[in-house]
Amino acid sequence: MKKLMFSIALFALLIGCSANGGDPDNTGGSPVASPVPTNDNDNQANQGGDEQNGDHAAATSQEAADAVVRALKDKDLTKLAAVIHPEKGLLFSPYAHIDQATALVFQKDELPDLTDATVRTWGVHDGSGDPIELTFAQYYDKFVYDKPFIDAESVGQDEILGHGNTIVNIDEVFPNSYIVDYHFSGFDKQYEGMDWESLILVLEQHEGFWYVSAVVHSQWTI
Repeated sequence: MKKLMFSIALFALLIGCSANGGDPDNTGGSPVASPVPTNDNDNQANQGGDEQNGDHAAATSQEAADAVVRALKDKDLTKLAAVIHPEKGLLFSPYAHIDQATALVFQKDELPDLTDATVRTWGVHDGSGDPIELTFAQYYDKFVYDKPFIDAESVGQDEILGHGNTIVNIDEVFPNSYIVDYHFSGFDKQYEGMDWESLILVLEQHEGFWYVSAVVHSQWTI
């Protein structure tokens, strides 16, 4: 009888070891899950903006300015749209004094294409007072990127470098904004600096990231 009892106990012990996979440390609890490898690409996709909205927001004002001026140089409106302020949109002003009654503002999904034949009124010409009636491409070539501003002679960080008779009211229209002024002091010596030009980017923070709220063209005015 004792031999029978011993045989039954030994058989039960062997069955238990087999169920535990021969691992003496396995006490019969839930299996331990293997660590899931981290995908670095997923981490990177969650950094630097709201990818769900298609934004490639900038972490700093300089990063935003660099992205905007390069997009303007390349005429890459897709990249420009990606850094347009998600609430305020993008305002275009032909002069450093922003006329809020006439300045046009576009949301990121409303930005015209350079092939758009629509003639819009963008403000009035300095001196004559005649309306600035141009297509987006015409306005772009005259009042946005008419000079190689990415290679500007000097760059003002939160500072206006070009000064004339125009009263600059950017701080009033965009309080607490940060401006970057891509400036040329002049092109033809005979004009003694009166042919200076600037491209001014108005940058603002939104939910921790930087966006462009305005593209302002500046030059000597009468």
